[in-house]
Amino acid sequence: MEQKEILINVIKSFSNYYEKQKSFKKVFLNEPVMSKAIEVFDAEMNEMLDHVFDLIGIPNEESSDKYDRLNWTRNVCTNLIEIAAKNEKYIEPAIELMSDWRNLEDYTSKVETHDWFRYYQLLDEHITGYKKWHEKQLVKEKGKGKSKTA
Repeated sequence: MEQKEILINVIKSFSNYYEKQKSFKKVFLNEPVMSKAIEVFDAEMNEMLDHVFDLIGIPNEESSDKYDRLNWTRNVCTNLIEIAAKNEKYIEPAIELMSDWRNLEDYTSKVETHDWFRYYQLLDEHITGYKKWHEKQLVKEKGKGKSKTA
């Protein structure tokens, strides 16, 4: 199965899960045992994500930040999947970003450096053409670097 198909299926699975979870929470809102069941299912879904990330080649390295033990790339991809699962307009840009996970930091720098900028805004920008603009900027920067060394 191709990486894009895998990610689409994962996002659809999470979307279905979140829909069922909403109904479940409405019915069992005041039941502590059932709330714990939701936590268990959440953990199972996150474990499935780890397997998917293994499958598509995202390494499971510990963070270099001693205060954050999560793998940065996997954490960003998890956030993108959750957002896309809750709003289908973000499926395509999320898949594009995750498919280029080796360069994910280039795209997410705005999220990482600004408190006011969120992942869903990154996906909105990606939909509206930011990806093409970003690629042009990278080409310009590479061109400037070559002329300086020549």
